[in-house]
Amino acid sequence: MAERLSEVWSERTVGEVVAEDYRRAAIFKAFGIDFCCGGGRSVRSACEQAGAEYEAVARALAGTTASEDDVGVADPASWELERVVRHIIEEHHGYVRASVPVLREFTMKLARVHGDRHGELHEIRELVGDLTAELERHMKEVEEVLFPRIMALKSQARGSGGASVRAATIPLEDDHARAGDLLRRIRSLSEDYTPPEDACTTYRATYAKLAEFEEDLHRHVHLENNVLFPRAAAAEAALAATGPNE
Repeated sequence: MAERLSEVWSERTVGEVVAEDYRRAAIFKAFGIDFCCGGGRSVRSACEQAGAEYEAVARALAGTTASEDDVGVADPASWELERVVRHIIEEHHGYVRASVPVLREFTMKLARVHGDRHGELHEIRELVGDLTAELERHMKEVEEVLFPRIMALKSQARGSGGASVRAATIPLEDDHARAGDLLRRIRSLSEDYTPPEDACTTYRATYAKLAEFEEDLHRHVHLENNVLFPRAAAAEAALAATGPNE
């Protein structure tokens, strides 16, 4: 019986499982499994790639349940598309815009003051510059192009033509993959955001901010890749099948 229950998760995608209850993200993170950019893989495949024991992951997932009080909170997949869009702009885009100048200032200061003893700080500064520039460009594109198209679906009018929602999201998913690669390099260079023994207060604050930034970006990318993009594409496909006035 237990063996059959474990197979419940086997072929479901990681993104789908997390979209159903975001608290499961912590389980995948604990096993070293990418749940945002790698959310399209099956749970079993993701376990194999991460070198994690599938049965252990399945047991941990089986222990998660969503109470009635959590519905609509732990499960953004139940939200209307407009609510998902507003949440991404207000919570995640807002957080990124507030954090970018802080990260740029702090990493530049660390490289200048401590770069002689800790040479990796120069590369971290460059990577943070690349990452933040990439995110600023990405947010501008989704807010000006994709999000208005998605919001227009509610009125059953796709808007001013152009590429379909699905076609428009493909390069945006590539943006997410590049951002994920940059963050992995930063995490590796910083030894999982672990400050050295001689670290000053700014040093420690910078690494703590980078860890916080990565956590927020994981949620941000998950909501777009695994919740908003597929649901918006499905809504547009349904509209095309039924016609705008039916």
